[in-house]
Amino acid sequence: MSSYELVELLIDPKDVKITLEDEFTMTAVLKELDELETREEIYLGAKQILKVLMQRQALVRALVKRLTELEDKEKLRRQKIK
Repeated sequence: MSSYELVELLIDPKDVKITLEDEFTMTAVLKELDELETREEIYLGAKQILKVLMQRQALVRALVKRLTELEDKEKLRRQKIK
């Protein structure tokens, strides 16, 4: 396994809030999930949710990478992993 650098950006938990848009999306997805009847429908729904989660995770990683380039050094913690 190759080495990599772990970079943590300190974020105040008070800054992480669920938005009205998030609540709307959760309600819509839960409603659709409640209407699924077959195992195949549930499987396809789970695959779609996984795709969305992975896209969001990639976006968050890209944003954090960009923030670490712009942010003050005191808010960052870097650690080399071998």
